[in-house]
Amino acid sequence: MARGGRRTGRARRHKDRILADRRRQPPDKRLRRGGQLGPAGEDRGFMAEKIILGLCTSGSRLKAAVYDGKKFLGAQKKVFNQELELFPMVKRLLAKAGTGLRGVEAVCAARGPGRFTGIRISLTLAASLKAMAGAAVHTATLFEILALQAAESRDFRRWSPSGGRLAVLLHAFKDEYFCQFFAAAPGARPAPEGEPVWLKAEEAKKLLAAGGGPLYAVADAEEDPGVYALVPPAAARAPASVSKIIPAYIIKAALAYKNRSLKPLYLKPAKYELENNISYGPGRRLKK
Repeated sequence: MARGGRRTGRARRHKDRILADRRRQPPDKRLRRGGQLGPAGEDRGFMAEKIILGLCTSGSRLKAAVYDGKKFLGAQKKVFNQELELFPMVKRLLAKAGTGLRGVEAVCAARGPGRFTGIRISLTLAASLKAMAGAAVHTATLFEILALQAAESRDFRRWSPSGGRLAVLLHAFKDEYFCQFFAAAPGARPAPEGEPVWLKAEEAKKLLAAGGGPLYAVADAEEDPGVYALVPPAAARAPASVSKIIPAYIIKAALAYKNRSLKPLYLKPAKYELENNISYGPGRRLKK
């Protein structure tokens, strides 16, 4: 009994030393151990006990995801004051993964485009966890998230097994849209073709029709069900299952694109409504 007890004690102390060594490592190094996560060979290694939190507050739906080294957990809720629901949702997901906020070692956040104040909610939490808990921070744009979702979908691979050109379309406000093009190749993350742009509906139609070659469009139809009306008839359209922000892909895209910027992506020109005398209803016309 005593001999077995000594072996158990030594094993426990050995495990404690290993865990202590891992905690002393910088978050970036802790990210690259074991596991199988990430598209196209990007950052596939993660410790089994690694907890990664994903956040998106850019649209009308609060979205969150947790990766525990083995599986993804996700949740979403359409809510106006997302800052009130954020912590309860995150805590529920982390509880399902058997941990809490103290156990989060990396945060992946969507940085826009979208609602000005909304984007900052998830970015602020990511910055706070970085400052207070030393969590690694990774970010992705909604364009990158949707492009990766589409490129890894069966529908896209059936459309073009050798890859092709992707157009990502997002509704901004009323008749305003955001658009960015990507080149997708098998086994690689989609590569941006130029910067994203902010356009009126008719301008977006012209831009999408001017491509010339085969085009696969993916849009956030969950936010705007009519968004695919802007896409040329000859272009392929992503299915409904891909035409929305999938919580798990907040994490997958942020890790794949390796962006650490906490700067919100705002594409709409500053003071646009003021300078163009835009009305938001009776008694709310903005004047120059």
